[in-house]
Amino acid sequence: MGPAQHHSKGLKRPPGCTLYTSALENQSVDLFHVCFVPFRETVPMRDKEGLQDYRFMPEPNLPPLIVFEDNASLPAGINVCQAVVVQTIKEGLPELPSIKRDRLVQAYGILPEHSFTLVNEDGLMEYFEAVMKSTKKESRKVIGWVTNELLGLLKQQDMSVSQSPVGPASLAELLELQEAGHISSSVAKQVFQEMWRSPGKTAAQIIREQDLGLVSDAAKLHRICQKVIDSHLDEVCAIRGGNKKVLNKLMGLVQKETKGRADPVLVRKILEEKTS
Repeated sequence: MGPAQHHSKGLKRPPGCTLYTSALENQSVDLFHVCFVPFRETVPMRDKEGLQDYRFMPEPNLPPLIVFEDNASLPAGINVCQAVVVQTIKEGLPELPSIKRDRLVQAYGILPEHSFTLVNEDGLMEYFEAVMKSTKKESRKVIGWVTNELLGLLKQQDMSVSQSPVGPASLAELLELQEAGHISSSVAKQVFQEMWRSPGKTAAQIIREQDLGLVSDAAKLHRICQKVIDSHLDEVCAIRGGNKKVLNKLMGLVQKETKGRADPVLVRKILEEKTS
């Protein structure tokens, strides 16, 4: 084997390199070569010192493994220690992130971007699914609580999901109370903050101690709504003029008077009657 000619001007062969030329004809020589691409040449590094160094040497302490596609293909009487079943290995593999995201979107109807948040944050997907198992609240509302309220406090205090003082069962209880109409959404967030500060206290206990239950007394709400209307006559005129969006401002003022405890459905009904 002779050296190949190079045609690159200005390139020098690396120092100390002697090109290999075999004077033996019709004989096979086993060598390691290094290739210098600019010169289109190879340089021998060392020989293999005999083929015995490269033959396969079975390990006596490792028995041979036989691969089978599934359990049905396993022959009778085979040593299970020597059998590798591909199906069993596949079933034992953890769920891949892309599969998790697709499953979350399909099972709960959440947005793809929310599935990324759940999967990328260690333990957050398990937390979300545990809450979903314990509440009847819509999944899109639960994901809002998990990714906004819960994750927001975790990030703020540099905590992991496993360190959360509010467990999934406790959050599910809170959401159930809100879903049943015992508290408003603003009060629910207030209760969540208190649960975070006081681990061990349940949502129901906090609501009872701080008297945060929803105000559904029609007579009381009528008086509060009338007070708000009397002090905001310009807004009332705007509503009567066709600008129904201003009604939301009056509702906010009523909620402020009741510290977020007023039944929003009943308040809207009363305000619509009084401003029509």
